[in-house]
Amino acid sequence: MKTKTIKILAVCLMVLSANFSTYGQTTVKTTESCGKKPAKIAKTKVPAGVTETYYKEFPLSATTYENWYGYPEFDYQNDWYGYNPYLFEYENPEYYIVEFTKDKVPHKIIYSKEGKKIASHKKITSDLPVSVTSAISKGEYSTWKISKDKEEIFRDTDLDKMKVYRVELENGKEKHHLFYSSEGALLKDKTIKP
Repeated sequence: MKTKTIKILAVCLMVLSANFSTYGQTTVKTTESCGKKPAKIAKTKVPAGVTETYYKEFPLSATTYENWYGYPEFDYQNDWYGYNPYLFEYENPEYYIVEFTKDKVPHKIIYSKEGKKIASHKKITSDLPVSVTSAISKGEYSTWKISKDKEEIFRDTDLDKMKVYRVELENGKEKHHLFYSSEGALLKDKTIKP
């Protein structure tokens, strides 16, 4: 009985530490390559549960175009906001991504193959929140240029309070994608290799 209780406590502590590390002040630093163009897949290859969920929220009359992509397995519990669009695959995808435009604003939605929405990415066409711009101006990349490539990312639905901002910063040929919480905490720093 004592051993079973200890095992249960150990599992609980591991789950809690994984959750806290994602939302704490620890910044994850990664490097990724870009340049590979993702391959589109035919809508007929997307599971019906995925397209049904998508069309319930975004009817055809509300969007101007749509492109579907397959996506390999990734750790969406801890890194739901930081997927790499250059890792698309289409042979045996675990997730599906649809790109579309609504009200002239580009969106990307990630779904599990069962039709569960994982995250919504929406291009930012206005200014970033003050908390994010303030964090950038006080951080390591304060002298870098903020590009037009910015996204507001929601977990599961736009109604969720969990929101992350992805900002692309450039310094000559160097690029980084920085991910900030809505409070201005830097969550992830991706070096983007050409």
